[in-house]
Amino acid sequence: MQSIDLLSETFNQEGLTDLLFDGCGAALAEINSQLVKVDNPFLDEESIQLWIKNLLSDWGARLDLAKPIAEVTIATEFGLLRIHAVLGGECSTRTQISIRRHSITKLTLSDLVTRKTLDDSQLVLLKQIIRSRDNFVIVGGTGSGKTTLLKAMLDEVAQERIITIEDTPELNLGGNAVSLVTRGNNHEGVGQISLGALLREALRMRPDRIVIGEARGEELLVLLQALNTGHSGSGFTLHANNYSEVQSRLLTILSGTGVNHDFAKKLIRNSISWVIEVSRANDSRKVVAIKRMAEAFD
Repeated sequence: MQSIDLLSETFNQEGLTDLLFDGCGAALAEINSQLVKVDNPFLDEESIQLWIKNLLSDWGARLDLAKPIAEVTIATEFGLLRIHAVLGGECSTRTQISIRRHSITKLTLSDLVTRKTLDDSQLVLLKQIIRSRDNFVIVGGTGSGKTTLLKAMLDEVAQERIITIEDTPELNLGGNAVSLVTRGNNHEGVGQISLGALLREALRMRPDRIVIGEARGEELLVLLQALNTGHSGSGFTLHANNYSEVQSRLLTILSGTGVNHDFAKKLIRNSISWVIEVSRANDSRKVVAIKRMAEAFD
């Protein structure tokens, strides 16, 4: 099996969250929210292609001329790694590898206060939201810390049966939680299992709470209908740059499912109680707003 240990020296650096390779050329690591140059262990394009093809193959993914883009998530001693690759010579001049590392260390809400992601008043409010079984959405841009905050909030109710539904298994809650992960088409172009399909199954699995890693398609409609009919204490993340974009982002997604605009607005208001906005600035990630969903509507 192809080993990730080739990158061990880099991954052993404290605070590393992302590792990026532009073929055998530039290699960058994000360490404590700053991109810095690191050594590239690949001497030429042939060596990086051989390494990533073998690694992906070992984990059931295919990277070749017929499928020049691939992604896997693997558990390692360095944490959970999401590895994305674009084969050189097809969609890119050089092979591109992007590795996102999710920390092995489980962060609690109190830990996030220590890290200054939250302040004390926000800590109290977030605990109240999760323990009162209010439904919520966490919004923010790429790398803003949405998943980290979601995991910390759910850790407050770790004894419950929480069913998580994701494209990539990042939450990894443990305890009584059940993790469902989507599946793409096989080589024959069949066999896909979507977020929406998994959500419909989750409703039959006696969940205490349902959580979607990131809602961006028809699964949002299914989730909001479920939340509107009694599945309280649930949540999801949404890619939006800030709180003010939440309404338009949700409505845009729902319009793609054919839902009437006025019905969509009513469904959102009746299903989600809180919007939590996280933001990334300079070398820190912070919760910048916790507001009632009703405040987001005109």
